[in-house]
Amino acid sequence: MIKAHLRRFPRTLFAQMVVLLAAAVLVAKLGSWFAFMDERAFAVRQMHVLDTIARVGAAVRLLSTTPTNLHQDMLEAASGREFRFWLADRQAVDYQPAIPEAEAARDRLRSLIGPGARDIFVKLSRPDDAAGEASGQAADVALKMSVLLPDGRWLNAATYQTQRLPGLTRPMLLSTLSAVGVLALVSFFISRRIARPLQSLALAAERLGRGEAVKPLDETVGPEEVRRAGAAFNAMGARLRRFVDDRTRMLAAVGHDLRTPITNLRLRVELLEEGETKARMLDTLDELRQTAETMLSFAREEAGEEPRPADIASLVESVCDDMAEVGAPVTCDASSKLVVICRPAALRRAVRNLVENAVAYGGCARVVLSQSGGEVRIVIDDDGPGIPHGEIERVFDPFVRLEDSRNRRTGGVGLGLSIARSIARGHGGDIWLERRPEGGLRAILNLPICKSLP
Repeated sequence: MIKAHLRRFPRTLFAQMVVLLAAAVLVAKLGSWFAFMDERAFAVRQMHVLDTIARVGAAVRLLSTTPTNLHQDMLEAASGREFRFWLADRQAVDYQPAIPEAEAARDRLRSLIGPGARDIFVKLSRPDDAAGEASGQAADVALKMSVLLPDGRWLNAATYQTQRLPGLTRPMLLSTLSAVGVLALVSFFISRRIARPLQSLALAAERLGRGEAVKPLDETVGPEEVRRAGAAFNAMGARLRRFVDDRTRMLAAVGHDLRTPITNLRLRVELLEEGETKARMLDTLDELRQTAETMLSFAREEAGEEPRPADIASLVESVCDDMAEVGAPVTCDASSKLVVICRPAALRRAVRNLVENAVAYGGCARVVLSQSGGEVRIVIDDDGPGIPHGEIERVFDPFVRLEDSRNRRTGGVGLGLSIARSIARGHGGDIWLERRPEGGLRAILNLPICKSLP
């Protein structure tokens, strides 16, 4: 339940700031409103008690100076919807509660009546059904008073007043809305100042993770912490670019420099007499030449290709068609057109390496392209003997060839899987191998989908 609510919570910085600040304003406003209503209720109650005391005191003085036959009419005229006087032979308040507020009300009423004041009882009470019935209405009895008159009768008074908290008033509503609006405006500028540099940083990090060229971030915008993060990212990107450039130049230089001595050695070997030694030397030289050509080709692709939109489905199908045209048992099940940002030549090389491995060591290749969420997955299955669990990761190391499945004459130089994984990770994805339960090996190339250039 908590996770479901968290998933519905806004995810952007601006939305979160607006929601949290608005919630804080509403809580503060409600707290202040309840505090104000509590103070208001206390003040109204005090005024109500004082008003009741004054009215009872005036009624006692008036009854003491007017004829008895007029008393009932006078009390009915003085009574109202929330205030009632009546005369009785006994008091309505049977006892005086020992609370300071009731005692203070009795003392004040005694001072208003004067020296002739006799027995006075005051009771602050909760709802009283009997008094409500006497008044002809259902209400809360806030205060009862009983005063003994000179003629022996009791003047009883009771107030009927229900205290209810008023609803949300228009001024308070306008105040709350204006406060939320001002905070939303302030949070907009604050989040914009923070979120825009962070968004640029996130996009740049994503592009850098795909191996794309990234321009340095502006280190003069945003708060100090954001500027420092941008500066650190620029320094990290520069170090990574230098490292990649140095590695690419080194591979290209090694591949290029090996070609000349290999060619010279081959010319010298060709002058030897035919025999087993000459054949082995030529095989070794071919392997060295193939290694050098592979390194040089990979370095050229890494250094010269820029990311651009390409249809992954067409790319995979073209690789499979090329293999099928030369008689390789390759099948392809690609989804509909799927255009993403990638380095097509490098990605084609990675897919071709995986398909060639499946054909060479598994007898066939069944290629399936699928899309799930924000990822594209290329799965290549074969029917070969597979690879032992302990060797699955080791085959991705450069120049590693398993003796059970590879030989120098047909197995290449051991760079295919290493290059393919390097290309996949350069696109922000990865490659891994799995043993199929029904036999054979499964190679999975997983890539994140990027459909537009930043």
